[in-house]
Amino acid sequence: MNIVIEDCQVHVWQADLKTLSVYPKEISKTLSPYELDRASKFRFIKDQELFILRHYQLRLILSKYCNCKPHQLVFRYNSYKKPFISIPEFKQIKFNMTYSSDLMLVGLCKQKDIGIDIEKVHEIHDLENIAVENFSRQELEFLKSKLNKTNTFFKIWTSKEAFIKAIGKGIYYPLKSFCIDFNSSGNYEHPINFKHPLESKLWRTAELNTSDGYIASIAIKSDKFNISYFQL
Repeated sequence: MNIVIEDCQVHVWQADLKTLSVYPKEISKTLSPYELDRASKFRFIKDQELFILRHYQLRLILSKYCNCKPHQLVFRYNSYKKPFISIPEFKQIKFNMTYSSDLMLVGLCKQKDIGIDIEKVHEIHDLENIAVENFSRQELEFLKSKLNKTNTFFKIWTSKEAFIKAIGKGIYYPLKSFCIDFNSSGNYEHPINFKHPLESKLWRTAELNTSDGYIASIAIKSDKFNISYFQL
């Protein structure tokens, strides 16, 4: 099956790893030596198996767009280890993967940089201090204005994490150096504000529909997009 993704479309796939009937020993040959080497660095066997399972599922999803078998996918990586499809005719497909507990999401789009993040909602003992260290003044004000501080915290956190994953720098990009403008409008999309105003017009974040008990967001370098959901 070959799925076509059009301009201005975002596809979001969800997989519950608990329900999948594939096993790492059977699928490990699908992964590259680099992926298997990364898996081997986990201390516990369970973590190694989950890594292999997640990356197999990622390959399975991407293969539906690249008209190939999962093991035929070839990736290249930037200096921060963000992967990109290295098959020339499909290199315009951009993707990002995230997971929390047993739930995994993959976001895909065409040509636009994209990042995705999911977190299982839980109480945070030092929530206020973590927020002060990582959130902008405007984001802190938004957090303080809400009664449900935990959910609001994860709404802000996943949006910011999705953005730094979209630009491919991850933890190397300071979370306080940009601001998600949650007060910009009444809909689910939010601009990202930078010191450079022209750059601010290029990016949006959006909240995602996902399983109960989780909060997820995407960030995309586009001011116009539609989200479609798929279940693996």
